[in-house]
Amino acid sequence: MLAFAIVLLFLTLAIRDWISFQRRYKNIPGPFLSRYSSLPLALHSRGGKRHLYVHSMHQKYGPLVLIAPGHISCSHPDAINVVYAQGEHALPKSDFYKAFVIDGTPNLFNTQNRLEHTKRRKALAHPLSYKSVKEMEEWIANNMLKLIRNLDRECEPKPSTTQIFTHPHTNGVPMGAETPGRASGGEGNCTNMHAWFNCFTFDVISDLAFGQSLGMLDRGTDVLPDSSRGNGQDTGVAAMIGLRGRAAAFLGLFPPLVAFGKTGLLIRWLLLHFWPDPLIRKGLSSSDMLSDIATTCVRKRMSSTNNDSETIRDDLLHRLLTELRKSEQLVDDSKEPLDEKVVVTEAMLLLTAGSDTTADSAAAILWYILAQPAVHQRLVAELDEIIGIVSHDLAAADELPKHDQVKSLPYLTATIQEALRMFATNAFGLPRVVSDSSKPVTLMGTNIPPGTELSVPAYTIQRDRDIWGEDAYEFKAERWLQDAESSESVGVKKADPKYLLTFGAGPRMCIGKNLATLQLHLLISTILLRYKLELYDPHKDLEAIEGFMNKPVEVLVKISQR
Repeated sequence: MLAFAIVLLFLTLAIRDWISFQRRYKNIPGPFLSRYSSLPLALHSRGGKRHLYVHSMHQKYGPLVLIAPGHISCSHPDAINVVYAQGEHALPKSDFYKAFVIDGTPNLFNTQNRLEHTKRRKALAHPLSYKSVKEMEEWIANNMLKLIRNLDRECEPKPSTTQIFTHPHTNGVPMGAETPGRASGGEGNCTNMHAWFNCFTFDVISDLAFGQSLGMLDRGTDVLPDSSRGNGQDTGVAAMIGLRGRAAAFLGLFPPLVAFGKTGLLIRWLLLHFWPDPLIRKGLSSSDMLSDIATTCVRKRMSSTNNDSETIRDDLLHRLLTELRKSEQLVDDSKEPLDEKVVVTEAMLLLTAGSDTTADSAAAILWYILAQPAVHQRLVAELDEIIGIVSHDLAAADELPKHDQVKSLPYLTATIQEALRMFATNAFGLPRVVSDSSKPVTLMGTNIPPGTELSVPAYTIQRDRDIWGEDAYEFKAERWLQDAESSESVGVKKADPKYLLTFGAGPRMCIGKNLATLQLHLLISTILLRYKLELYDPHKDLEAIEGFMNKPVEVLVKISQR
């Protein structure tokens, strides 16, 4: 009887707390089921279309929507400075990010500790500053030359039917194997530019970070020699990142499933072996494989380092280690080693975030350019006028376009910005939490109680007609041109960069922005200057699948030399 009374008491208290919790959000509109379960949001996340689901909820319920128990999405532009506030008003990251932590060691991206984030960001700020990245442009150019050599071969005559270069899966989604190599109805062979961009950006970041590229451009594939798993099906690194992102984005909605410590290890083992959804199991396995790749790269780079400073390559890892030692208050010649887990987790962040998202963005930008011949023509004309066609007899990397030549080209920059607006790589809102120690938070006159998760959906913000004009759903590069009168003359509302959330906002915005923008300018300008390009199927929309990031499935183009 006593046991029954105790159980009844705990059940009564639980029901009381649950009712009290629900009353806190009674004035926030949203789907009925979302008040009681994260499952609706999780299912759309699992399906790779979470941002579209959240967008539809805002269209139905307005700018303030309860999308899961205790999680409010706000699409009002003023919410950006509240949810992603600076200084003492900054909100910490929510438990959602625990799903991205590997081996219990957070990195700059997923740490929830404000002081730890400040220390890690300071350590990476100098290595990823524009000055530092610019000093490495020669290494980027060397990899660009390898990409050009590969694409030149893609332009050579091929049999009538051949397999388009691709990896077996992209982001966990199977891709077609057989496609016409010589595209009908136009000049040029067919190739998947997204796959080539993946190889390029992975080789660039591994070269810059670890002193040696992963050799993807040399092999013509993002499958590493030792990455064969399971049934013998090789998995490309891009696919690993996509699978990991989809699994983490799903599991992050259920924080108890991503606990740390011994309990977390047990839960992870159970998920890895018994979870009924193969995508989640593959995602967890991919996470382990990516960690192994980062560990191997770090150990190989560290083993090549000796005490002769003249032979130490001043790459990202060397600069990161130097800054981490400073942050740990270790002198540069200290014999005390840094925790390898800390180095590996930051190296993995460089390897994944520093490559994958740039390739995704470059592929989307190229698609938007080719989807509109007038944009393509105007952009090529601007590049030809300033730089000229890249020589067919390209002999060295120093003959390629330089960032100083292209970084300020107005229409190139406007086109890139507009494509990033249309294709939000971080399409759903990055969540923050109102902690007990946070300053009071108010959104649209509504007081937000402690414990609430908040997010601002980038996809929705970047299509808000009040911000961008009535043509917000249309690609109009003119809205980014600096001359306001020029924008108005074509009936386009001038863009405000603060509402472009490609790299996030606030103190946790992407620290790799300088490296990403430099690569995007060089990639797009070099490719357009050297090749004639057309979409393989101009009537097909850009297909994407969303995990943590929104990723194009493929960008098939007809390619030939100019």
